[in-house]
Order: sequence, then C-alpha cells, then structure tokens
Amino acid sequence: MIAVVEDEKVHADVLICYLKAWLKENKVDFRIREFPNAAAFLFEWEQNQAWDALFFDIQMPGLNGIELARRIRKENRKVGLVFVTGLTDYLLEGYEVEALHYLIKPVDAAKTASCMERIIARRREQERQEAILTEARELVKGEKGSRVALRLVPEDIVYIEAAAHNTELHMREKCFFVREGINVWRKRLSEDAFCSCHRSYLVNLLHVARLEKESVILDDGRQIPLSRNNYREVNLAFIRFYSNRMTDNGLEGCGEEV
Repeated sequence: MIAVVEDEKVHADVLICYLKAWLKENKVDFRIREFPNAAAFLFEWEQNQAWDALFFDIQMPGLNGIELARRIRKENRKVGLVFVTGLTDYLLEGYEVEALHYLIKPVDAAKTASCMERIIARRREQERQEAILTEARELVKGEKGSRVALRLVPEDIVYIEAAAHNTELHMREKCFFVREGINVWRKRLSEDAFCSCHRSYLVNLLHVARLEKESVILDDGRQIPLSRNNYREVNLAFIRFYSNRMTDNGLEGCGEEV
C-alpha cells in the first residue's frame, strides 16, 4: 500500500494521478490511500503498519512531515519514506529519518516514476537480505539458552564476534551463539554494509558512530577493537557507506538538483 499525506488537495490529486499511471504501466499491484494530515495517517498507522511507501508533505498544519517521519521510524525502518515539498531546507532532517527521496513541488511524472523505481528496488533488496535463517542459542550472562531457529534481518546485527570456530551475533539488546565461523558471515553479508575491523570482528557500518585509533565506537556507546592494519580500509568503507546512503536516500533530490 502507498499513503499520500498531503493537506493541499490539488497537489495530492496530481501525485496520485502520476502514481496510478506508473503502477498501471509497470503492473505493480499497490493500493493508494490519501490522508489530509498527519493525525489522520497516524490513526491508520496504529492499526496497520503494512505500508510499502509513504509520501509526506513536509509543511502541514499540526504535526508536520518531519515529525511524522520520526514517529514512523521509531517503529519501522523498512517502509520507504518520500518527502514532497516546495522547499529544500530539510535535507539533513531527511537523512536523519532515512528518507528515500525528495519530490520537489510541482511534481512531475518522470520524477515520480524515478521515486517508485527506487522504492521497488529497495523492497526487493530488503526481501533478499531478510532471507537469512540460522540455528542459534541466545546468550544470557554468558549462558547458552535452548536452540532456536533465528530469522535475521542484517540491519539488526550490530556486530559479529568470532568465538573459536563459532560466532556471537550481537544485536541491540540480545546476543546469539551460532555454530558458524566468522568467514561464513563475511561471505553471507553485504560487503558494502559489513566491514572487518579486526580478524575476530565484523561490524555493521550502519551502527558505527565514529572511528578512533584502535576502536570502533558504536552508536550505543559500545566499543570493539579496530586493528591498526585495518584502520585505513575501515575508514574508507565508513566514508563510502554514508556517502552512498546520502545518495540512495535521495539527498541529491529525486531528479531535481538541490
């Protein structure tokens, strides 16, 4: 489903027209729903979060598009967010909430199509990455729990630590013991997002706050070792990762120079 949250009916109608045309031409079966303000959408969101893309006007009375996006991102990091605006003053806020794109008013068919193509590509990549199923044991204070079938979303892995011929998968609040070596995970996970900061550690760059001389500082304050021999490679990967995210998240505009 696609939501169009726009308080100006004329802009909503134009965008919906372009979206319907693209969906029909590309034979994509998404339903479009229109909401006149953020409050109306949030009421629906609390009942159902099964949305594929959300097109938000930034400047709306009451809760604006940026504030709405922050609320959404607290609960859902997968749905594609697109800001529709007549201004380009909100680029950094868009990066903060991982907005996929910006559509600059007045929108046109080509730029709307470009947004939808990226949304579909992102959805397919998410589906590909989510297909990781492994057997694991939760570690609680160093003790292993019973075996469970663990379905992993790669972005939820903060870092992976080698434990002899096994590995420990460190998440935000949990840790799992897996009978697979760290090299298995190096091959399985995207090289663009996961980086070897040490021979015994694989870190998800999404969760890195900064690099120090001998440590990787995570965004929750945890630290993991950074090998001196790996520092330059990790630093380049860190810069490249966030540069690519700025481009992929639409901070260069959706077919629009900003």
